[in-house]
Amino acid sequence: MSSAESSGLETKLDTVIRLLAMNIAMGDGTLKDRAVKLARAGLSSRDIAELCDTTTNTVSVALSKAKAEKKTKGKDPKNGKVQDAG
Repeated sequence: MSSAESSGLETKLDTVIRLLAMNIAMGDGTLKDRAVKLARAGLSSRDIAELCDTTTNTVSVALSKAKAEKKTKGKDPKNGKVQDAG
């Protein structure tokens, strides 16, 4: 594959990735939910902000809140210890 063909293929793949990301960004759910999905897909906070029509700071805050919620999920809010499943 020549350099020109490779470059053309990369451009097309970038376009497909961007279209898929836009589908997620415009989907249902909160900004936090969408930001988490897009971050898991490897997009930067800057790219997520652009796709969701918001600021990078707003995306960073949403991702931080999601991370904090994940850490506290399943813990007793009174003492912070992990609750028994049963």
